[in-house]
Amino acid sequence: MHDSPPSETATRELTVVRLLQNPLGQEAPPGERGDMVRLSDGRTRLYLLPSEYDMASTASLQWMLAREPGRTAAQSVAAS
Repeated sequence: MHDSPPSETATRELTVVRLLQNPLGQEAPPGERGDMVRLSDGRTRLYLLPSEYDMASTASLQWMLAREPGRTAAQSVAAS
């Protein structure tokens, strides 16, 4: 669904980086799907599966990042 990183309407641009699991966290080569997708708006980071990212709309990605400003997804899970 997303060929290039979507951008937030106001001031925050979304950054999308596809990552590998082996070696863990290394950026996937250009054109590779990768094993994980790191999404950031400069304040918050989320890690999604490639299929989750592909199915999400730009609005839902922005909502996921905005719901926990300044927190990573791991911190959100640890707090619950």
